[in-house]
Amino acid sequence: MLEMVKNAEMDLLIYPKRGMGYCLKRTARMLMGRAVEPVDRINWPNGLLAKGLMDYYHKNKNSDEARIIIEYLRKYYDRWIRSGHKLYYVDDMVSGMALIDLHQITGDEKYKKAAENMLDFLEHHERDEAGSFFYRPRQKNGYIFADMVGMVCPFLSKYSSTYGNKNAMNMAVTQIQNFIGYGMDGKTGLPYHGYQYESGVKYGIIGWGRAVGWLMLGMSGTLAYLDERDAGYEVIKQTYRRLVDKVEAYQLEGGLYSWQLGAKDGPVDTSATGMILYSIAQSLENKVLIGIHKSRMVRGRDALLGSVKDGKIYGALAECQGFSMYPQVYGAYPWSMGPALSLLAMIGEEE
Repeated sequence: MLEMVKNAEMDLLIYPKRGMGYCLKRTARMLMGRAVEPVDRINWPNGLLAKGLMDYYHKNKNSDEARIIIEYLRKYYDRWIRSGHKLYYVDDMVSGMALIDLHQITGDEKYKKAAENMLDFLEHHERDEAGSFFYRPRQKNGYIFADMVGMVCPFLSKYSSTYGNKNAMNMAVTQIQNFIGYGMDGKTGLPYHGYQYESGVKYGIIGWGRAVGWLMLGMSGTLAYLDERDAGYEVIKQTYRRLVDKVEAYQLEGGLYSWQLGAKDGPVDTSATGMILYSIAQSLENKVLIGIHKSRMVRGRDALLGSVKDGKIYGALAECQGFSMYPQVYGAYPWSMGPALSLLAMIGEEE
């Protein structure tokens, strides 16, 4: 596991890796006055790595590696803060979880200020009439993604619990309740990749593995901090439990999950598997789930460890390009490494 941690530390500071071709094309577009994507220094793949590293830190505080992890995390967030802590997408909120922890560990108020900047970004982010955050407001398509629930809700919930901001929790609960109401398939009980509130149309395939993982992370990450007396708690908890039961029925004999849960003869996806298993582990620890799920989780953990080579987890589906656009390219990516580190930090590498 230590080799995985070392690789995650390095990738945290260098991902995404851009080749000369990309840089030349970007420069050419700028010279021609064309729009270019902003350089996002705190995007979701890095956020998953930061979360995984922070989870390892919490379980190994007295180790030499714990000190090194904090140094890497400080470098990561300091670079972003020096650049003006600019935020571009809801995806960026994935980095908010470890950021809050870093403030608690170091006491450095600049990290709290940066977390406040994230909350302010969300408070002013465009939403649909039901209160869900648009994934890409500038595209004017009204799309709500399952990814967004997992990217935003754990941060909002942790922020609310840490700093006593009730509005942050309300926003998190709204995202989950809306997706439960508008983004699920009634027959399978699994999520679509997303939906459009205005038209009522659901988009993407049913049960895309990472959409399932993102939704589960959003729900378990919120239940970890949501007061049981809150009006939304019981509905979210019971819906989450039913979803876990549905999802576990698709776990393959070897322990992993397919890139699309129903495609049992299709390629497995270690990134979806890691997300799903970590969410279950988190919910077992928080008593949202009971021990009956542990054996399946452990079998999945062992299968993930079998996908490790040279400290990297292979077999992860490449980055999605939009609804129903899932390039069938598999490799070692931050989105398989981060959740796997979180899982292994929580339950260990063996019984």
